[in-house]
Amino acid sequence: MSHLPQRPDVRQRSFGRRSFLAGALGAAVGTGLVAAGCAGIGGPASSRQPPATVSSLLADSPFYIAHRGGGGNWPEMTAYAYDQATRLPGLKAVEISVCLTADGILVCSHDATTKRMTGIDYQIGREQWSTLAPLMVTSVYTTDPTQPARPFSRFDEVIEAHIDHTVVFVEPKTPEALEPLMAKMAALGQPERVVWKQPINQENFARAKSHGFATWGYVLDEPGHTFAPRLAGFAASKDIDMLGAQRIQPDDFVSTVAKAASANGKKTIMWDIRSAEDRARALSLGCVGMMTSNIAEVPQIPL
Repeated sequence: MSHLPQRPDVRQRSFGRRSFLAGALGAAVGTGLVAAGCAGIGGPASSRQPPATVSSLLADSPFYIAHRGGGGNWPEMTAYAYDQATRLPGLKAVEISVCLTADGILVCSHDATTKRMTGIDYQIGREQWSTLAPLMVTSVYTTDPTQPARPFSRFDEVIEAHIDHTVVFVEPKTPEALEPLMAKMAALGQPERVVWKQPINQENFARAKSHGFATWGYVLDEPGHTFAPRLAGFAASKDIDMLGAQRIQPDDFVSTVAKAASANGKKTIMWDIRSAEDRARALSLGCVGMMTSNIAEVPQIPL
């Protein structure tokens, strides 16, 4: 019997034009390669793309970030997913959430437990890495649920493979992960490719800025975030470079966040974009950044 959780919406989950890449591009995405000359996220593909920086990312309009490594296309936040995403032509940024094991290993996981993505229920902070290393991350929530599961991944193997050429949005998902994650990113010595990501009312943005990182504060539908004077103060803060609004929020919520950002010369990122329709809505509400788990498909669809 499968250990995977049964979600009532799995069959209904859609990222829009799933067949858009079914031809040559679809085959290329399946192997993580795109033929030279194929139009990509930032224009024509190149076998030698220059390393991206936060500045070069923000120069694009819209700009794209692979949410959870493109977790809608490949098993979420696995080393395999990040390898596939960063081979897409023109991709400049990925996003990684991080938890800490009991023996001090940073791992790629949005959740504090492993159940949703592996079917095996471990509390990450209570387990040794040796216990978690054999786990496999399911593909059931992707656009191709028939693809193989992939190994649960350590953060160090992912970040060290990509930080020299890709902008990385990083977020500690458990309190224990904050200090080692901050220290790891500082030690890498490439602040021009680091965006520190947390809810907008957190207190770590100044520390991130002291290391030279860019910062992204995302706004949730909570009084501590959205009470008008507080939101205005966050938007004006020198320690917060970009704001974020969630796709599931109503238009007036997203528009309020985007206007607060724009009033301070800052850009707003919407997450999680899943379709061309989502992107069109985000743009119409003032969002310029598109964080999408469907990174293999959405950026290829013409504006």
